[in-house]
Amino acid sequence: MPDNINIVFICSSLEPGHDGVGDYTRRLSATLIRAGHSCAILSLNDRYAENTLESIQQADGVDVPVLRLSAGIELKQRVAIAKEWVDKIDPQWLSLQFVPFGYHPKGLKLGLSNLLLTLSKGRNWHIMFHELWVGMANEESKKLHLWGNAQRILIKSLIKNLKPAIIHTQTRLYQTLLAKMSFKAGYLPLYGNIPVLGSTNRKRQAAEISFVVFGAIHDKAPINEFAREAGQYAEKFKRPVSLIIIGRGNTEQQRWADAWAAAGLTVERLGELSAQRISEVLSSATIGLSATALAVIEKSGSYAAMREHGLPVISVSKAWTPTGVAKPAVPEGVTEYTIGNLEQCIANSKFIPYGNSVDEVSVEFAQALTNLKAE
Repeated sequence: MPDNINIVFICSSLEPGHDGVGDYTRRLSATLIRAGHSCAILSLNDRYAENTLESIQQADGVDVPVLRLSAGIELKQRVAIAKEWVDKIDPQWLSLQFVPFGYHPKGLKLGLSNLLLTLSKGRNWHIMFHELWVGMANEESKKLHLWGNAQRILIKSLIKNLKPAIIHTQTRLYQTLLAKMSFKAGYLPLYGNIPVLGSTNRKRQAAEISFVVFGAIHDKAPINEFAREAGQYAEKFKRPVSLIIIGRGNTEQQRWADAWAAAGLTVERLGELSAQRISEVLSSATIGLSATALAVIEKSGSYAAMREHGLPVISVSKAWTPTGVAKPAVPEGVTEYTIGNLEQCIANSKFIPYGNSVDEVSVEFAQALTNLKAE
């Protein structure tokens, strides 16, 4: 095991089940604590906390100390409270789990790095970029491109001011875009926020195909065409084809359900479920579906959870082509749906172990930090 590290993670929110980055950070902290490291989490802009809340949260049966600072508290006061708490812990490392919209409704938080620097006191910074900027695809509007340019300038300023010893991100595309800005980022693959309860390599029933989609469903996915082809596939091969939808209801979820019903296929909308129940559903499904753009599918927690549960994944997303960079390679275990190729997608959907569990990622993360210390 690497030398013990003492680290405080910083994210925007820590409301369990309502903030993907918070859930990610909690699981990572719990796994590191179980391995003998010292971890705590600070949420600096918590929209779910009413005031200052110092408490213990649990992940995977491990207690994780946290300090949640309400977004309603004046920012300088929040930073002062955070500084006192961080100084008491006196970590070697501060890890910013960054998403631009976590700190500002438009992802344009001015002066964020200066506020964070008050926590430094000679400590090493680590940044994990969960998101970069909007408007990075050719198909997006001029408004989004301009908006994204402003976000990119702030991200560049954040990195230059914090001078992180280590930068990570979880998509190859983001790694490439940061490199274009002359910042070296390591690749730290995403794990899901749904613990796997059973075996992921057991043989699923071949007599039927059960698709599953859960979490946020991005707009403009070609679901009508996909559903029509699924109906044709069911008729041609005499195999029942169904769809299970998990997650909070919205208009896209309804559009998917309507398309499936219009094709004469069975669809179940299960709504919000416990992590245990989600694991059970994923473990019994045949193929996962993702509407996240293929170029950034690696940043999707839902995708990671499906892969961790042994599901091959079909990308059913709108056209989204990154500007100015080569198209990233398709991750293992993923096939890309284009109109007319569903039969081929199903034929190519084979079990491939994911290999990026929270345990494996936590070891890789700790090793990166201790290797720097050794240098």
